[in-house]
Amino acid sequence: MKVAIISNGDLGDVEKLKLIMPDFDKIVCCDGGIRHLSVLGLEPDLIVGDFDSVDHALLEQYKGKGVSIKTHPVIKNETDTELAAIASLELGAKQVILLGALGKRWDHSYANVMVLVKLAEMGIDATILHSHNQIKVSNKGFTLNAEPGQILSLLPLGDNVVIQSVKGLQYPICNQEMPLSAPYGISNIFMEKYVEIKVKTGWLMVVLTED
Repeated sequence: MKVAIISNGDLGDVEKLKLIMPDFDKIVCCDGGIRHLSVLGLEPDLIVGDFDSVDHALLEQYKGKGVSIKTHPVIKNETDTELAAIASLELGAKQVILLGALGKRWDHSYANVMVLVKLAEMGIDATILHSHNQIKVSNKGFTLNAEPGQILSLLPLGDNVVIQSVKGLQYPICNQEMPLSAPYGISNIFMEKYVEIKVKTGWLMVVLTED
């Protein structure tokens, strides 16, 4: 099951995002993320959050439509996006796409990368999807598709990250450590349509990006 999580961040170029956005089986919306639903042409199956940043009139509209609402306390350890991720697992998600997960609050953006790690630890294929950035994480590896010339950045999410091998990128990496203090994986380039990355140890983030 493919589940979309709609957060309250930036979507980027909405028309471009809609072109690369897949079809979803279920839609879980976080708090103020309900502001994005109409422009994306999506109807939620579930809305979760503490509702400290929500348009309450809009929330009442969805309540009136019979949409399930799950309210959480404002004081809590989890972010609203993390709560939505947990809810998506309860719905039976096997693949999760986070929309509106990046934005001017860098702390929230980074926390949403941590949500990717949480989902990956549970065996879920998870991606942050933005019109100009697609982000994935893994401690095993990636098989990625894109056109030659596409920029792909590889960044460590902690110490002891060792990349076993990379195939299909301009700059090869083989059994090489990627320390936090030396982000040499920035702006690698697809040379083929298919890229394979094998991670030996640690958690690696890949960002398929464009200017």
